[in-house]
Formats: sequence, structure tokens, C-alpha cells
Amino acid sequence: MDLQQKLTRAFFISFALLMGLGAHYFQHNQGGSGLQLAVNNVVWIFFSLLIGLGLWRITAQQKIIYSKYTAIVFIALGLFFLPLAYPNNALADQSYTRLLGLFAGVLLFLSLQQFSFTREQITKLLLLIVLAGFIQACYSLMQDYLLPARNYFGYSVGYGRPYGIFQQPNVLASFMATTLILSGYLLQQVNDKKLQAFLLLTALLNMWVISVAMSRTGYLGTLIGLLLLLPLAWQSNKKRLSLFVLAILLGIGFASLKGDALGARNVEAMKEGGARIEMYQHGWHMIKERPLLGYGYGSFEKEYLLSHAERVKNGELKKFSQVLTHPHNDLIFWAIEGGIAPILGMLLLVLTFFYRLCSFKLSKALALLALVVPIGLHTQTEYPLYHSALHWLVLMVLVFYVDSESQKNNEKRFYPTFFLRVAGTLIPLFTAIFMITNLFAIHAVTHFERSKTRDLREIINIVNPLVFEDNLSFHLYNFRLTNAINTGNQAEIEKVILGLEKTVYSTPKPFFYHLLYIAYQHHNQPERAAEVLSYARYLYPGDSGLKNADKVKESASKVTSVAVTTSQAVSSAKISHEAQP
Repeated sequence: MDLQQKLTRAFFISFALLMGLGAHYFQHNQGGSGLQLAVNNVVWIFFSLLIGLGLWRITAQQKIIYSKYTAIVFIALGLFFLPLAYPNNALADQSYTRLLGLFAGVLLFLSLQQFSFTREQITKLLLLIVLAGFIQACYSLMQDYLLPARNYFGYSVGYGRPYGIFQQPNVLASFMATTLILSGYLLQQVNDKKLQAFLLLTALLNMWVISVAMSRTGYLGTLIGLLLLLPLAWQSNKKRLSLFVLAILLGIGFASLKGDALGARNVEAMKEGGARIEMYQHGWHMIKERPLLGYGYGSFEKEYLLSHAERVKNGELKKFSQVLTHPHNDLIFWAIEGGIAPILGMLLLVLTFFYRLCSFKLSKALALLALVVPIGLHTQTEYPLYHSALHWLVLMVLVFYVDSESQKNNEKRFYPTFFLRVAGTLIPLFTAIFMITNLFAIHAVTHFERSKTRDLREIINIVNPLVFEDNLSFHLYNFRLTNAINTGNQAEIEKVILGLEKTVYSTPKPFFYHLLYIAYQHHNQPERAAEVLSYARYLYPGDSGLKNADKVKESASKVTSVAVTTSQAVSSAKISHEAQP
């Protein structure tokens, strides 16, 4: 077996381990998105390993395999990175992880092309994705039907909606919809009876989960995907289509046996747009203000907050307290931060993708489009690609599949292999080190924040604090301020004030303002404290902690504990808001 064959085998083993095990890794955490969720760290380890294997494959064959769409992808990538050269990037460092994730997706797409998979091999990759959907469906149904009130996984049985490993029902629903459509598509391709039975069982379980998850995004993505898949399935094999439809109906039927399946979210409630409508309207208002260059990468949270507060003050918008890191629409998000360049990049990718679909018969083109609809639609109602690394990886594999079906690849000789071998080794190595140390950070932060008797040494000794910078900064400021107030150390209070002032400039979260208010109060600056509190209330007019901050007249330890309560309240509000479909 030569090196190229070994690399191909390693790729399939890694992909199988990811879909069968890594994508379902559970570890207690405090919620959030991205690398704050333990499972994403594990997915990124495999993500980087697949990239590394692809780069090594180039060195083994001494040529780069690419398609016309590859060039489009890299041009679009350049448009996404262009705003980094703009003069409005004071907070650009807050966007680097997102841009790295984008670049990694492009590298994965290129890596997949290097293996020149046969049709059977690509089918195996897609079946492994379906396997991940099957496992998540089983896990989700266990959450919804089998777990007791007090369980190891920390799932609240009273919540009424499963969320799988993703910790968010809508993210689960879009993944279930994707693997449901993929199972129906593959059902028309494979002839093995056992595989057909597996695909039908997956379809049944996925539809069951989608129904009880009660996600509008999931329902809509599933419906559109099935309608797009129907013409090809009808032409290919009507018997298999009938079995597929039967599996879906059985899934809906089993879900309907759950008495409260729609009790928590009646039909009228699901018709309402909720806070999203205001987000989209205000997001469009901001885009019109700065359509060309945007507000700068990394600045969305701050600029949206300032702009929204001003319109609330002027009576143009209603009051609501929200720490918003994303407007629940990727087009709006990139347009606000980067202006026209990233939007042109998106349009280039999408229009070229549709152009590639035009090379197929209509029924096949619609079926291929159906594969990416659930996740693509979800990016316009939330931010699944930031919440779940698995969604991003699966989307890139599906795009690669469509591209590989639409045209023959080209190849170009490539001899400077040393650099790629180094990159192919160091990328997964450093990624694994970062992600594993971050898993330890998740454990430390979770244990600290859930502990009744907190030991600050737990978080001070964290090796990799980057992902939890806000959490750690708050706890450290809170600890320093409490000690300084209790000991009357005015010099230390002044240092805390200076640090907090810099923090609220880039990260204007309510709990930081609350601490700053307390610090000014105990630094004999009541006027400045009042100004800070007034400004914080202007930014967050509905925040209950800030509303009652000046009514607390107790000891230093109790005063600062209010700041902790404020922090937790804001986090809970954010999680609650993100849980809406």
C-alpha cells in the first residue's frame, strides 16, 4: 500500500470516528456557542486532521486537484478578508476566530478534492453523515422520553424540546432535516437492502425528532427539502419513495402520541416573528447607514447596542435588554461589519453554485439543492455555523459533493511539498493542543460557576483562557473589587476602574458596567458612578439588575454579589432568546 492509499484510508477512518463518536462528545458546560461548547472542540480536532491529510495528499501525488468552483471559493474568501484592510478595525481581533473558521472550511473543501474519491467512496462519506444523524436522533429521543428529572446530562425534562448534543433545538432540527433529506437522496442511490433499511429507520427517527423539537426553521427546511427531492425520487424509484414517505409519516405519528408535542408552542405563537423582526429591521437600518465599509470586523455587538439604544431613546424602537452577538441572519451580520465586500463574496458563491446546478437535469439539480437547503436556510434565521462546527463541516462536504457531481476536476503539478507537509502536520497538532486545553478550561469554568464555595485558583490556573475571556475577566474583577472594598484599598479600586473602563469600551456588557458603577461608588466618585449607571441603563433599559443597582445598600460582599446575579441574568436572557426558533 503506497502513501496515497494510506492517506485515503486515514481520511475515512478519521471521518468515521468523527461521525460515529467525536460529533457526539458530551461534557458539562455553561452554554453559549462556538468553542464554549465542548463538542465543537472535538469536532475541530477532526476538522483540522482532515485538512492535514488533504495537504499531505498533495505532497504525495505532487499535484493539486481543483475545479472551477475552487477558484471562485478562493476569490470569495479574498472578499471576506478584504475588510481587514479597512481603517475601521479597532475591534477586528474579535473576528479572527470566525475568519479562521471560514478559512478552515475552504481548506477542507480543497482537501476533499485531493483524494479523487470514487462514487462509491463519496457515497460512504454521505452515509457516515447519515449515521451521525441517526445517533443524534437516538440521543435526542432519549432526552425527550427516557431521562429522569435529575440526570447526568443536565437536561431539563420540563423544557419539552430535545436539543441533542447541540444544546439548542433549532440547531438540532436543521441537522436532523439535513440528514433526513440526505437519507432520502441516498435511498435512491444504494441497492443494499440493509443500508436501505438503515436509511428508512433514520428518516423515521429524524422526522420524529424534528416534530417534537418544534422548530419553525426545522419544519421549513424539511418541507422545502422534501419538495425539492420529490421529482428525482419519483422518477428514480416510486417504491422506495413510497417507503420513504411512509417512514416520515410514521415519524410524525409517533411524535403526535406525545400529548404535549405542541402544547408549549401553539400555532399562533409559531406564526409570530418575535424579536427577530426588530433585529432585521434595525440591522437593515445600520446597513443603510454604512453600506460600503460597514462598521468594522468584530464591532457588531458594540455598534448594534449603541445604535439600538439611540433609536430606543428617540422612541423609534421598543425597549428590551439584550446582549446581542449576532442578528440571527448571516447576510445582515457580515454586511453590518464588513459592508459590501463580504456580501459580494456570498453572492459569488451562491450564484456560482446555482450555475453549477444548471448542468444537471432539473430533477437532479433540485435534489442536490435540497441537500444544502436546511442549513442554508438556517443561516438566515440564526447562526448555526457559529453554534455548531459539525454544521459547517457537513455543509462543506455537501458543497464538495455537488461540485464533484457537476464537473470534472483539473490538476496542476505542485513540487514545493515541504511547506505543505509542515502545514499538514502543524495544523492538526496545534489545533488539538488548543482544543484539548480549552476542554480543560470549560471544565474549570463550569465547576467554578456552579460551585457554591468558589475557589478562584480554579480559573486563575487555566492554561488557555482565550475563549472565556469575558467570564474570567468578570470573575477576576469581581474578586479584586470585593477584596479592595473590604480592605479599603483605594489604589486597587482605581486599578480595577482603569481596567473596567478599557473593557466596557470593547465589550459593553451590563455586568461590566455594574461592576464599574460599584467601583466608582466605593472610590468616592458618586457623580461618576451615577453617570456610568445612567449610561448603562440607556444601553440596557430593560435590565433588572441595572435598574435596581442604586437601591442596594449593603456590605461589600453583598453588593458585588448583585453583579454576579446581573451576569447570570444576562446570560440566561441570551440563552432563552437564542432558544427561539
